[in-house]
Order: sequence, then C-alpha cells, then structure tokens
Amino acid sequence: MAIMTRFVRIWKADVNGVMDQLEDRGLLLKQSLRDMEDELERKEKELGKMQVRREQVQHEQSRYLQETEKLEQDLEITIDKQKDDIARMVIKKLMRSTKHRNEFENHLQALDSDIKRQQEILAEQMLQYEQLKLKSREYFQRFEHRGQEDPVFADATHRAFDISCEPTEEEIELELLKRKEAMKNKTKGA
Repeated sequence: MAIMTRFVRIWKADVNGVMDQLEDRGLLLKQSLRDMEDELERKEKELGKMQVRREQVQHEQSRYLQETEKLEQDLEITIDKQKDDIARMVIKKLMRSTKHRNEFENHLQALDSDIKRQQEILAEQMLQYEQLKLKSREYFQRFEHRGQEDPVFADATHRAFDISCEPTEEEIELELLKRKEAMKNKTKGA
C-alpha cells in the first residue's frame, strides 16, 4: 500500500521537524487512517473486478467445452458415415476449440492464484489497519484531552506499519483459527 509506505517514511523522518510542519499529530493520524481506509476500499473493488473477470473467463471456457463436446459428436457421425473430408474439417475445428479451452484453463489458474494472493494481502492490510485504528482510539482517549504527546504510541504506530516485521506467533495462530473456521463454514454451506 503506497499510503502505508509513505506513513512509515514520515514516522522514520525527523519526527519533531515533521510535526512542526504539520502542526497537529492527531490530524495527521486521522488523515492517515482515512487514507488507509480509502486504499483498502480501492483494493476490495479491485479484487471484486478480478473475481468478475474470473467468472467471465470461466463462462468462455464453458462455452468452448460445449463446443468441443458438440464437435466430438459431429466427428463420430462423419467417421461413421465415412465422410473423411468433413471429418478433417471437424477435427481442425475440434483442435482449435480444445486449444482455446486449454488457454482459458491456464488463464483461470493464473486468475485464481492472483485472487488468492490479493485476498491474503488485503486480509493482512485490514488487520494492520484495525490494529492501528484501535491504537489510535486509545491514543485519543488518553492523550487528546490532556494535550500530551505519547512517545510509546509513536513507537507502536511505527511497529504497526513496519512492513518488514515478522508476525507474532499469536497473530499466526489467530489467522490459522480464522481460516479453519472459514473452511468449516464453507463445507457446511456446500
């Protein structure tokens, strides 16, 4: 997320100098949260478009499958009637149709992989966003009324956006539990 990268750079910069220029740390935090939310919504829409494209490709693949089945029937009839010239023409069409169907299958596999990767990235970024949102609520509740700066919060915010940081064991365990529950619900619904 470009917004998240920019946010990390701002925090890594000379905090005092940046805050002098921006004047209000709370406003910066609120704007960053809005920007992150907008970016997450944009990525959700992008994921939706990918899923629509997948459905279109799957529909086209299905159409070629039906065409292939029809051509197979036509080929049997022409061979049975000993119409070799027509059978050659049908074989040519059948080979083209099979090739197109296979191309759509490869495209579907690539789309599935892209969709899965995008879903994982989006889930991770949503989790980061929710964590920052919770921390910002705590910050505003504790320090906005008193007008104090909280250096611990700045460090926690920096860690929340440190793209290179490894997830904790608890985060991994939580994600595993969520995925197991989702799979269990999926199999019940099927």
